Amino acid sequence: MGKLEAVYRIRLSFPLLAHAVNQQPAVIKFADTNNSVSIEYPKPGPAPEKSELEGFDEIVLRVERECTATQADIRGKLLNTFRMDTDAARAFWQFFEAIREAALRLNNTVFMYPVVPTHEIEANPLVRRCKVDWTFDGQPIVQGMGQRGMPAIELTDAWWTEAVDRLKRNHPVPVYTRFALDATYFSERDPTRGIIMACAAWETALRHYLADVAGKHDPAYLVAADSRNIPLLRRFAETAKGCALLQDAIDQSTGIMKEHFEYARLMLNELPTLRNKLLHKGEMEVSTTNARAAASAVLTAIEWFFGPT
Repeated sequence: MGKLEAVYRIRLSFPLLAHAVNQQPAVIKFADTNNSVSIEYPKPGPAPEKSELEGFDEIVLRVERECTATQADIRGKLLNTFRMDTDAARAFWQFFEAIREAALRLNNTVFMYPVVPTHEIEANPLVRRCKVDWTFDGQPIVQGMGQRGMPAIELTDAWWTEAVDRLKRNHPVPVYTRFALDATYFSERDPTRGIIMACAAWETALRHYLADVAGKHDPAYLVAADSRNIPLLRRFAETAKGCALLQDAIDQSTGIMKEHFEYARLMLNELPTLRNKLLHKGEMEVSTTNARAAASAVLTAIEWFFGPT
């Protein structure tokens, strides 16, 4: 047996204010994968020329495990089976989560950088750039590099005109649509929060539909809008709408659009269960695909209930 090691050199997205020196590394042993992760205390270095692109201070994270030379052969495509990448990402966010909790408990301070449970280091908003070197018993195997693009605000004539017209009519974006847009954002960067925001958008949309649309025709729906759970709100909303969720859209469409509506309804069926797992059981392993699909499904349902917003 030999030692397989992956060394991650991570440039942070935010500047680091280090008020201590010569700290011991943080070490995490993951029993489910037999990987050991150590996070070294950052060493001060020269500022990068373009910090917004290159990131700020560097922090080094090492993942180690025992394996055979055959298992460590990159040509055998076996490295992914060790889950060293996912353990690196897991240790990284757990460490900064612990730092942030310690600051709260010891100094009553909450830092405003995001701590996000991601499966890939490059997907974490704390990371601007990451270089990784794989070795077996000290011999290089392969290198990798990942970097996040800079987000940009895009404007088109149509979007600008639409926004100007909306504000002129004093019609701000409804809160349920805002929540759904936030869910879409978090689905890529923090799937757990993405699911929670999708649920908030879905529940808020159902309550608004019952109170502001259906309630104008039948006051009973004003009472229904105060129902306690999402499935019951949905049943009342479907009754007010006159058909099952998205059913007329499914019946009137074909091909890809029909599949889109059917999948959206499937996701909305599952959304309350995902929410309960997160809020009542503390289960945080939500795939990015589910979070993205949930946000898209809620936006589809909002369009179906309210039309263009």
